[in-house]
Amino acid sequence: MGKSPTISIVSTVYNTQPFLEQAVRSILAQTFTDFELILVDDGSSDDSGRLCDALAAEDARIRVFHQPNGGPASARNKGLDNARGRYIGFVDSDDLIEPTMYEVLYNAIQAPGVQLAACSGDCIDETGRPIPGRRVAIREHGIRPAEELLLETFQTGSYYGPLSWNKLFDLRLFRDKGIHYDETMLFGDDASVLHRVFEGERCNCLSDILYHYRTRAGQITSTATFSPRKLDDLRMYWDWLQYFASRPGREEYRQWATVWYWRVFYQFWCQSGAAGNLTELKPKFMAHKKHLDAVLPDLVRSSLLPAGEKLRAVLFCANPGALYAAASAWGRLAAKRGRGID
Repeated sequence: MGKSPTISIVSTVYNTQPFLEQAVRSILAQTFTDFELILVDDGSSDDSGRLCDALAAEDARIRVFHQPNGGPASARNKGLDNARGRYIGFVDSDDLIEPTMYEVLYNAIQAPGVQLAACSGDCIDETGRPIPGRRVAIREHGIRPAEELLLETFQTGSYYGPLSWNKLFDLRLFRDKGIHYDETMLFGDDASVLHRVFEGERCNCLSDILYHYRTRAGQITSTATFSPRKLDDLRMYWDWLQYFASRPGREEYRQWATVWYWRVFYQFWCQSGAAGNLTELKPKFMAHKKHLDAVLPDLVRSSLLPAGEKLRAVLFCANPGALYAAASAWGRLAAKRGRGID
């Protein structure tokens, strides 16, 4: 076995054949060339697995692992366990990256005291065209405590922090801390462990748009429907809230995490109602609602919420169905008035 590469890039593959070769080519075109590309075929039922092998035959930097379908976290852990680089990055097998992405991130992570670096990204459609207004960005750039990225998520809704694919990590952040991705999660799995990865670390945050995330029809991240898998996010956000509540000096984080948990819960409930599967998902929502009920006193006391939103939270916790029905009726009435319909 030759010298270990500086960077390991992990790409999990599941039925992405139409986009896989283009994604791989964008990785192989990197101006930073000292890397290995680990392709983990997670039990694909199309020709993705064979395409992985064909691409590996063309470039010695590609290593392929085939496994039965275990979900994205399982496939990501396979790559994590087999990575030989000092640093590790993740690229979804239907996305595209700029040729300079890993050179820029590698240079950024060399700053003193920095263990990870992050970049901005945008969204492309199935054909590769940019989708206007869809970006992953952050307010403050430069070297910052990594946990601040989660605080900004709570404050602004930015997903710059809780993503794995826009970052380059020192691999020791996972191995020395004994961190693997949570294989019980099918949604948000790449974010669910990042609070532990971030703990005590500093991140070099860049504004460069170097990653292009592809949105495809039928994806579980599609906004056209509400996937039951998205409820994994509620579990993740509750875990984050509990984590910050247990840590000294993180009162601001706990307060914002509480507000975020309420807002995401209510948003998901409304999205499910609009998608028409709320009745089906209500038992799963109600399993999470005990957590919302537990933090309701904190919401009522919060200086971060306006009075009207506090009232909405109280009414929602008392009777979610009644509040949603009333809000929906009001929305329909307002829409009619807007169109001039009596």
